[in-house]
This record gives sequence, C-alpha cells and structure tokens, in this order.
Amino acid sequence: MSQEQTLEEVVSPFLMQLEKARAVPFVPDEDSSYSDITFLFENIKKEACEVKNILQRVSTWENEIMNDFGGIARHLDEIIEEDSQLNSIRSKLQIVNTELSKLKDRMQIPLHVPVIEAAAPTTLPSSVPSKWVHAKVSEQWKRLEIERKILESSTMSNLQLSYDNLDLQLKLCLLCFSIFPENSIISKRAMIHWWIGEGLVAATRNQTAEDVGKECFEKLIAREMIEPVYQKRRYGVNQCKMHPWIRRMLITVARQARFFEFDSNGNATWDFSATYRACLVEEHQLEIDVASLRNILTIFNVSERYLQFEKSWFLDLRKISVLQLGRWHNLYRHHIEVDSTEFLEGLQSSNQLKYLCLRGISRIIELPASIGRLSNLRILDLHACHNLERLTESITSLQMLTHLDVSECYLLEGMPRGISLLTELQVLKGFVIGGSAGNYNCRVAELARLDKLKKLSIYIGSKVTVTEDELNELQNIKGLCILKITWAVSLSKKERVHQTSDSTSLLASLSLPLNLEKLDLCCFPGEKIPDWLSPSKLLKLKRLYFTGGMLNTFGDKNTSEVWNIEVLRLKFLNDLSVQWTQVHDMFPKLTFLEVFRCMKLKSFPYDKDGVWMNNDTQQVNK
Repeated sequence: MSQEQTLEEVVSPFLMQLEKARAVPFVPDEDSSYSDITFLFENIKKEACEVKNILQRVSTWENEIMNDFGGIARHLDEIIEEDSQLNSIRSKLQIVNTELSKLKDRMQIPLHVPVIEAAAPTTLPSSVPSKWVHAKVSEQWKRLEIERKILESSTMSNLQLSYDNLDLQLKLCLLCFSIFPENSIISKRAMIHWWIGEGLVAATRNQTAEDVGKECFEKLIAREMIEPVYQKRRYGVNQCKMHPWIRRMLITVARQARFFEFDSNGNATWDFSATYRACLVEEHQLEIDVASLRNILTIFNVSERYLQFEKSWFLDLRKISVLQLGRWHNLYRHHIEVDSTEFLEGLQSSNQLKYLCLRGISRIIELPASIGRLSNLRILDLHACHNLERLTESITSLQMLTHLDVSECYLLEGMPRGISLLTELQVLKGFVIGGSAGNYNCRVAELARLDKLKKLSIYIGSKVTVTEDELNELQNIKGLCILKITWAVSLSKKERVHQTSDSTSLLASLSLPLNLEKLDLCCFPGEKIPDWLSPSKLLKLKRLYFTGGMLNTFGDKNTSEVWNIEVLRLKFLNDLSVQWTQVHDMFPKLTFLEVFRCMKLKSFPYDKDGVWMNNDTQQVNK
C-alpha cells in the first residue's frame, strides 16, 4: 500500500469517524465533564493529524530516495553503454559505492524525526506541541551507536542549515543553550537575563530589553530550535527544553566558534583558555589562569553546588558582563551554597558587569558595600537567598539597575532608603514593608518616583509599622501594570476578633494604580472583598489571583458590578464559599479559571486539574 493510499484509506476515514463520534450526545458523570471530553477529542485529532503529517513526510522522503537511487544507477548505465577502460570503470564504481553508502546512511535515520528544511519554517500556534521524539530515545541510540551515524549524516547538516538561516541575534541567543545537560528544563527568565547581560538583546525606543528577549525566545520556539514546556493547561511558556540532536549540533557550532569549551562527551567545561566564557560544573577542580580572567565575559554555574572562590580571582574580572552563580531552573530542591561572600568584594572593579545572579544560594547573609560600585549593573537576582538578613544601602548607587529581585528572602525586615534613586528600575520583587520607621527602611511613597516601574511585589512583614495611609501611595505608581502583595501572617478564626488596629487599617487604607492589569493577593487577611478592590476602579484589570488567606465570600450576590477579569486563580482558600453562578455573573468575560485546594467550591465545573476554560479561549498568558 502506497503512502497516498494510506492517507486516503486509513487516516482520512479515521478523522471522519472522530468527528461523527464527537457529535454523539452524552451525559457526564461524576468523574468526567464536558471539558474532559472536549480535551480528549482535541488531543486525539491533533495526534491523528501529526500521524498524517509524518506519513506525508515519509512519502516525500521515499520519493527523494528513489530519485537519488536512479541517479546512482545512471553511473552503471554509463559503464554498460560507453566505457571499456579499466580505470574509468573503477572510478565510476567508486562513485557508485560512495553514493550508495551515503544513501544507506540516510535510510537509517528514524522517519518520525522531521528533517528541518533550509528555509525558515512557518510559525506554529503555541498550542501545537513540538514534533520531536522523546529524548529518552537518545540513550537507546547511544547504546546502538546510531547517534554517531546520525551526527555524520545529512540530518545534522540540515539542522546546521536551519541554524545558519537564523539572523545573527538569534544565532547568538541559541548558542547559549548549548551548555545545558541533555533533557534539562531551562528557565526563560534566566536565558533572557543572560542575553541582556551580554548585550545580545537591548532596549529599543518602543520595547524594553526584556520584551526584546521575550520575542527572541518566542522566535526560537516558532522555528522549533527549542521546545516549550507547558504546565498543566497553561499556555504561557516560562520554561523550555531542547532536543538532543539540536543540542549536539549547537555544541559543534559553539565549539567551532569558541563560544564555550566542551569535553569529549559534549559537556560544558571550565576551560576558557581559547574562549571568553566558562562554566562551573560539579566536582570539577578549578584551574585558574589569572591572566586569562581579565578577558572573560561570562561565568555560568551549570551544576556546581558548593561555591568556593578566592577574592583575588574576582579582582581580575575587569570585562565580565554575566556572573550567573545561582539557579537557572525552577528546581527548588537543587541546593547551592557558598563558603563565604568575601569573594564578592573582589567585583568592585567589574564595571562591565550587567547581570549578577545569586538566586537560591544559601549562607549569603549580607552583600558587601562594594556592590554599589557596579555602575553598569542591570539585573541583581537574590531570589530565595533564605539567609539574607540585610541589603546594603550601597545598592541605591546602582543607577542603571532595571531588575531587583529579593523575593522569598524571608529574613529581610526592610529595604534601604534611597530606592527612589534607581530611576531605571522596571521590576522590583520582594519589597519589604516592616520593621520600624527609622532611617534605614524605605517607605512605599518612594516608589511613586519610579516612573519606569512596571512590576512590583510587596511583602508585608509580621511586625508591621505603617504610617497612616501608607499603602495609599501605591496608586501614585502610575506605570505599574503587575502587582503582588503578600501578607506574612494570616490570622486564625479566634485571632480575627482581636485584630490590631494596624492590621485593620492596613486592609482599609490601600489604593491601587488605575492601570493595573494583574493583581496577585497572597495570604490576604480579610474575610470579604475590600472596597478598594472594585471593578469600577480597576477597569484594566484582566488577571486576579488569590492564594491563601481568610477570604470567605465575594460579597453581595445581588451586586450589579461586573469585572473585566479574564483569568481568575483561587488557591488554598478553605473558607471561601461561593456559587459558580455568582462567579459567572461577576466575571462575564472569564476565559480561564484555576481552583486548587478550595474545599467549598464544589459547584464549579473545573476538570481533574482544577481548570475551567471557556471553549472560545485561544490563549491565556500566565
């Protein structure tokens, strides 16, 4: 049976049967819902269409093989019809032997892996998964020595050609992925920050550097050079991975371009004798050539868990632009600790450093004051440095800073005064309101002077000292689009009766910016929706999240006010009791709902993942 017959006699009738089955009326039971069935139908249709596409590629591949085989046979015709000289016959036979060997190698490539065409492929919808085979197959190929043959085959040449067709910016951004171990899940945030640090992406008149980085990331996905990693049914992509073949191709290119150095197994190494970048890898003894340190641009921690550095090494990092020592993924169980932070004092001469990441590193209690001398620093990532107790006041000297992340640094009791001097700041995560109103602690009013601030997360400490209407100042941050507020402690039912005046006023005296598009409230201590959270005041708000806290009602069922909310997430709200009909009336534009551990929301039509989606929804960003 030919491939054309297979498509007409098998796949096409199957798709017709699927549509007929979809039209059959059914009655949902307790274990399933309409959304479950719809999802399964869509998934089956998608898989069948991919099978059809594979068969079409097989047919094309088969025709190409037959044409090439005919071309080889013509050399034999020439021998039969024309040649009688021994040398000429030998020469033509050698050509036939060589060409036939190459043809056989091509036929050994698994047919279900697509050969990437030379021209840039068209952009696929974000909901279409990658067609790459599962990466586990690579291990089997290694044992069979097939991967070696593939690396020498035309498929790798085609992958190389796809790389060559990228513009220079995308080529350099893609080469950064070459250092990660096979099958790694890689954070989009870490990659974009790295690109910003090295200057691979930069701000334009209409876009921030981060926005340009996001576009590059999306283009690499569209060209199937990296594969998006989805979480449940969310369409927003925050992580990615790479097919082993593309990784192998990139390693070859990166090695040839001296972008990084690799060992014989394709693992990135610390060796930077012939390049300007180095990787920290686990259980590898560092051999330091002090003279070479002066030219290094990037140090990236791939897998080292225990960081031990000499301060003198860092004194020579005059040209370094990226120092990524913390986590580049979202695996919180991955432990990294530092022996001492004294080495950071050696960075005082690193005036080209743009990106410093200490994310998730233990035993960092305080940063040295010399950090304030990093006049070109754009991104300072201290997320989840759980031992960090105090931020040095010298960070207010980092006037080029666009991103400051101190979220999940739970020992911090305040922020230093002078944050308003960071006039380029676009993202501020983990701003702490707490402690005393002394000379050290920054107040919310300062943030109103940050005209470029787009994203802010606030942590309200358990020992809060607030001036009257302090949180009213939030409304004066005119450019703010995304806001997250976390209350350190939620009161128990008994304690709610004895709420302090501070905590009560804290709920009543909050005003939000009018341009807010996303609001995330964690451990909210109120029992009902506060007056400041009103649809008439927040006309642009599209995404609303509640995580934990004491909320037990959405208010009066007869209210006439409706929201423009499109995405609603409700998590860990054990006291919340509301009917689906009320939610549907309050949020008529709702396209995506996620419910997690809200025991009283039994009337909601969510699926086994706690997700409800409007059937007309095309895309929901996280």
